[in-house]
Order: sequence, then structure tokens, then C-alpha cells
Amino acid sequence: MAMTLQRPVTLSGLGLHGGRPCRARVAPAAPRAGLRLNGVPLAEAPVLDTRRATTLGTPDGPVAMVEHLLGALVGLGITDAEVHVEGGEVPVVDGSAAPWVARIEPVVHGPDVGWAPPHALRVGDETRWIRVSPASSLSLTVVAHHPPAPAWRCAVTQADFATAVAPARTYVFQRDVAALRAAGLARGGSLDNALVLDDQGRPVGGALRLPDEPARHKALDLLGDLATLGFPLRAHVEAHCPGHGLNHALVAALRALA
Repeated sequence: MAMTLQRPVTLSGLGLHGGRPCRARVAPAAPRAGLRLNGVPLAEAPVLDTRRATTLGTPDGPVAMVEHLLGALVGLGITDAEVHVEGGEVPVVDGSAAPWVARIEPVVHGPDVGWAPPHALRVGDETRWIRVSPASSLSLTVVAHHPPAPAWRCAVTQADFATAVAPARTYVFQRDVAALRAAGLARGGSLDNALVLDDQGRPVGGALRLPDEPARHKALDLLGDLATLGFPLRAHVEAHCPGHGLNHALVAALRALA
């Protein structure tokens, strides 16, 4: 069904990468308005950067780290909403989509919507790939692997999104933190808003929220990037070691079929 929000939701905080104060507001929209960012349909917002986050171009300037908020909208089945971001980045909050999910109240406001690809397709190479098959609803199977850490795997649907995906935090290996900050990234990152892992994939300074939390966060990122299609997808998506660049290659391939 077409869905929007019962009422507007606003969250403020720091940007994960810029480390500066920012604010995001999500408001209800009319049926068939789709998902819009700073007044632009997501399908028309150019992808400017995919390094450790998705950055989209808007009339108000680039907006970084959109994937957790957009993933929350897709995961909850929201098809129509107006998103406005101030400060150039969506607040990282706790590094997951849970703060958005806790505040958003979906409401049905139109007939069923969605698109299934006419046939299966695959993007990527032998080590990192995503395969999509037509289905009656959206589901994901995701594997995340960063040797020497073990492989993490999850299989999720929109029905279990709020409990199985939304709480999963963005993650980083402790060995990569210095290089990220030297590159001007992760300036707002801390143990309060990110899962930090050692080389063997063990949490540093805390515990996993969910089994296979890294794979579940990759599922959240993938859902957020799929939002840029501009329409709800009905498919099973199987992803092996996905990232934002590969996710957007999939979006481009799907658009070519639509």
C-alpha cells in the first residue's frame, strides 16, 4: 500500500563525517508524491559521493549520510514523504535507523504501489556482487566479509525491519579510523554512534546489538540506497559484500529496466 507519515518527525545532532551540527525533518506527503529530498524527487538527486556514505545533490547543496534515514523510510514501507536536511548531513544519532523508526508512525493513504523487474539481474564481480530477482515483496539476503574477520550473514524482510535491521549500527574497523579521519571523514564518529571492531571482528568497548550486526547494517545501507530508485521495489535482493558504489550501480541497472 502507499504510505506516508502520520505527523512530521525531526532529529538534530552531529554529522558522522563532517562532525558539525545538522538537522533532518521528515514530513507527510500526498499520494504518489514519492520520496523527496530538499524539494527534489530522489530519482532526480545526483549521487555525488559514495565514500563510506551516500551523498546526494540538492538545490540546497550536497546532503551526506542519507542512507540511514532513507533506509528507515523504505524499511517501514513509507512511499511518500518530504525530507528536508539542514547542515549538509543527516544526523548520525546513534549510528542506526532505530531513532527514526521509534518516531515515525506510518499511515496508509493510497492503493498498492511497487515495481518488480521483468527478470533477474546481477551487478558486480566475482568477489563483490548483488543479484536481484522479481518477487511479490521486498526482501534481502546480505553477506558482509572483511578478512580476517568472519563472514556475517542475514536474511530480512520489510516485516521484520524494525527489530532485525533498524538497530544495526554503522561499523568501522579500529585499524581504519586514523586513515578515515586523515581523509576528512568520521570527524563526528565515536563509540556512541558507531560499532568499532578489531581485526577479528570483535566489538571494541561494547557488544553487538544484534547477531551479525555488520551484515544487518549493510542491509540498512542497501535499503537506503535503493530509495534513490524513486519507486518501491518488489524483489529479492541478494548482496555479497555490498557498498554504496555497488548499491548505486544496481540502482542504475534497475532504472534501465523500468
